[in-house]
Amino acid sequence: MASRPPAPGPLAPVEAFLRTRNEVDAAGLERWRAAHGLPGEVTAETYARAVRLREALRSLMLANNAGPAAPEAFDLVNEEIVRCGLRPLVTAGGVRWPVGEREAHPGDLMLGTVLAGVLTAMSDGTWPRMKACAADDCHYAFYDHTRNRSGRWCDVAGCGANARMRAYRRRRA
Repeated sequence: MASRPPAPGPLAPVEAFLRTRNEVDAAGLERWRAAHGLPGEVTAETYARAVRLREALRSLMLANNAGPAAPEAFDLVNEEIVRCGLRPLVTAGGVRWPVGEREAHPGDLMLGTVLAGVLTAMSDGTWPRMKACAADDCHYAFYDHTRNRSGRWCDVAGCGANARMRAYRRRRA
């Protein structure tokens, strides 16, 4: 994974959340949540929800990179939006997705913050730039900063070079 510039604005916590595959238990995700200054707390239930949400969002990002999105990914994301109580507010600055304005489960605050970033990006048109690496063995989350939105791999010198080499070998065989 190359050191790409981080995603801008509300997508920064989304990108960071999508890179939590190494957090293998609730305690690890809780440390990550605290380090990133996200509200709420991580319980075993929240951890299970977070893993399902993370992989559903990754599926949606694969669709942003010309891959298929799992149909159940949309359902899971929509269920979490409702569960976190996210409702849009129209303001002079655009649509805002407030988190924590109602009595909520502690995990709803963290997941709601991530989902608010996703919804803001979908509203302002930046969501298609959030992608998952096209390499089948990677799917690392990255924000496509390219001018023409053509980024396919998290690292052109790593995953991209491997993909080009495999394609070359298939053509030569």
